[in-house]
Amino acid sequence: VVSIYGGLHVGDIKTREYSVTIDKECPDLKIALVSDLHLGYSIGEKQMEKMVDIINQQNPDIVCIAGDIFDNNFDALDNPERLEILLSQINSTYGTYAVFGNHDVTETLIAGFPISSKNAPRDPRMYEFLEKSNISVLEDETAIIDNSFYLTGRLDEKRTGNGTKKRASLDELTKNLDPSMPLFVISHEPDHLSDYNAHGVDIVLSGHTHAGQFFPLTIVQPFVWENYWGMKMIDSMYSFVTSGIGVYGPDMRVGTNSEVMVIDVHFE
Repeated sequence: VVSIYGGLHVGDIKTREYSVTIDKECPDLKIALVSDLHLGYSIGEKQMEKMVDIINQQNPDIVCIAGDIFDNNFDALDNPERLEILLSQINSTYGTYAVFGNHDVTETLIAGFPISSKNAPRDPRMYEFLEKSNISVLEDETAIIDNSFYLTGRLDEKRTGNGTKKRASLDELTKNLDPSMPLFVISHEPDHLSDYNAHGVDIVLSGHTHAGQFFPLTIVQPFVWENYWGMKMIDSMYSFVTSGIGVYGPDMRVGTNSEVMVIDVHFE
């Protein structure tokens, strides 16, 4: 009974809303944050149709995808062309931006967990898929949006997807930025939060944890991560971690929800 419920519950995508205030000058923003789509073995067109519909109902200014877009094997996508069309229908003022996560590489999975080396390659078709989906990928890059705020996307620390290349440091990524402008960072894993705070980041957007996804992992996650799900404030910086849209391993959620996180950001 629990397994059947958990399998059905994956498709019940919730909307979780927050409102925060940042002491900088910028037009107010509405951010739609999603993560961990895990397109492939368990997640496909039906879940993406629901997600896109929920996002568009919110009329966001910008959409951020915090990694694990794929489930390690691009060939597991049942209909890539249809998925590209669906994702390209996401509407927002400034577009959709994404980073890659630890599952956005080609690796062998056992029970949803990768067993290959940390130097696993990224399938070039992933880049083509996202370009056709009108999704801009930030790989240790910073975009200036509407000359109003910065959006930095980080490579995943465990799986950069670039062979032995390590991701850039926060010193490198922030050294030439105007500290008076708001700085948002998309980082798949919600790690090094104090370091982000020390570098003047205003909001960190993450996923990865699935909020545990199912019991009893829901008990473990709060002890693993400083912010395993939801919002946490560190000094004047906000960390947001979404439970994600998809699943890894068993196709079920028990005690957690698939969700679209909506963040209203006010400035004063």
